[in-house]
Amino acid sequence: MTRPAVGLLYNPVSPLLIAQAPDLVEYLGVMPDRLWYDFGPSAPGRRFHRTLGAIDELRRCAEGRLTAGHGIGLSLPSAMPLDEAFVDAVAELAADIGFSWFSEHLSVFITPKGAVPNAQAGLGLPIAYDDEVYGIVADKAARLRQALGCPIALENGAFFTPVPDPDMTEPQFLNRLHAEGRCETLLDLHNLYVNWRNGGEAPEAYIAQLDPAAVIEIHLGGGDDFAGFYMDSHSSLTPEPVWETAFAHVAGFPNLRAITYEFQETYYEDLADGLIPELERMHVLAETWTPRRRLAHAG
Repeated sequence: MTRPAVGLLYNPVSPLLIAQAPDLVEYLGVMPDRLWYDFGPSAPGRRFHRTLGAIDELRRCAEGRLTAGHGIGLSLPSAMPLDEAFVDAVAELAADIGFSWFSEHLSVFITPKGAVPNAQAGLGLPIAYDDEVYGIVADKAARLRQALGCPIALENGAFFTPVPDPDMTEPQFLNRLHAEGRCETLLDLHNLYVNWRNGGEAPEAYIAQLDPAAVIEIHLGGGDDFAGFYMDSHSSLTPEPVWETAFAHVAGFPNLRAITYEFQETYYEDLADGLIPELERMHVLAETWTPRRRLAHAG
């Protein structure tokens, strides 16, 4: 393909949308965490039990489409040891489906000593951008790449308050990971908008710091207001300012492979009338990226 693929972060209602507009969905981002039940390290017998019907349906939808993995369960910046059994389960699914890359979040999601295995914090918690955390992330990313046999990307976080006085900015942290061959960047443009709405820097200022060659995927999506904050709830269509940022910058990412829209399946009925136009506009966006521009940045 001579431009980035257009697609979806896969969820239980994605097959309905794909059936309506199969030619508009060229790529699927797959969340392994949602395709099994995790009974914890101390469970007798198998820890991970796949939801077989859901995986069979995913295989059907993935046929002929580019696929990659997208996780939240590994919490790479955490000081907790990497969950090797979880990594092995992801690697098995990656080989089964055929992931071209695998992305995780540059945030902490896992809570220690939770009441259930792999307990989630409910939202991504910000990290300290310093050498100690860098070493943790870099080592875990290298181990993950080795286990999965594909490139790794990290996604910029969505936060409700800026991190004060970091040793590095988040773009500098991501740039260093890329420069040292640890991983690539998944640039979530809606997350940039969330952070700006909640008092952080403007998306333009963030992107100006980021190495464009590191970006292999971008995310679009929408949120809503709650208790004085703007939430990354994946509950709406992409806001116009996010589209403006996308159209202003997508041609400048020479290694971009996918443009992804993410939404929560619980909002499907509310969004249904706008999803096909959303995909169509994503195709228009993808066409603004050209091989000529790619070569101009590749050197």
